[in-house]
Amino acid sequence: MNPSSLSEPTALDRAGHLLAARLDEGLPAIGADITERLRFARERAVARARHARLESAATAASAPAWAGQSGWALAGPGGAVAGRWSFGDARSGNGRGEGSGWTKLVSALPLLILALGFLAIQDTLVEHQILAAAEVDAALLTDDLPPQAYSDPGFAEFLRRQDR
Repeated sequence: MNPSSLSEPTALDRAGHLLAARLDEGLPAIGADITERLRFARERAVARARHARLESAATAASAPAWAGQSGWALAGPGGAVAGRWSFGDARSGNGRGEGSGWTKLVSALPLLILALGFLAIQDTLVEHQILAAAEVDAALLTDDLPPQAYSDPGFAEFLRRQDR
């Protein structure tokens, strides 16, 4: 890093400091039980972030060179599936790991079903529109009157009088 960039606060740094100062103003009003719960949640979040960082570094190190930047690898050392889209937990060998491929697949399933439902509805609506247009065309072509008669304003008035 550049030493001069550490001494010059950016707009994001200033915003972070302002936010931290604003949050610190309300700190005395928070009870001890809430403070303890917040401390515990913060420690858990830091531990999870550290674990995720170490796991991603280990996954990147175990991926073969031909896997490239995409994160895809069919099999790493020892036949374990590696990469960001692996179907299973490389440590335990099962497909029930946090963020495993099966979890991603199952969470995408409702979206896929919804999209297929929309496609089925669209297809049904188009089919009904085609059938309705065909019915109108068949009625026009099989009628005794020529189609130009229906566009005549006098004929439209004649039909309205008959309906009364």
